[in-house]
Amino acid sequence: METKSIEQLEKNIWNNPSEFPTDMVEKCYHFRKISIAELTNEQIRLLISQQIGVEYLIRIALEKLKRNILTECDFYEGDLLVAVSSLPTEFWNENQTEFLTFKNIVEQNSELIKNELGEKKFDRINEKVKAN
Repeated sequence: METKSIEQLEKNIWNNPSEFPTDMVEKCYHFRKISIAELTNEQIRLLISQQIGVEYLIRIALEKLKRNILTECDFYEGDLLVAVSSLPTEFWNENQTEFLTFKNIVEQNSELIKNELGEKKFDRINEKVKAN
């Protein structure tokens, strides 16, 4: 599966517009064509934050968070964690195994998250975990 791109896995090829409305749309368009195994942390973070290919990327993101809960992409320490924690409740309800993995990762790293990202950010992440 990781040798395929999101585009191949979804069997949904986006038309190449003559002009992209935003830089982010252009990035997402191109990132969908890259094999999942070759995506960078930042590309995974961006796609997850835009809810593109999440069902294919969530396990990879969770593995990265297991290794380092504060995985840094292009913005700040923990930005992958924030992107994953921002997934809608509907996604987590349909993917309970992944949700339980995510919940365990957050619980095991709660002190580190609080110390490095601050109480407010931890509280927002923890609210998502408790809401499901």
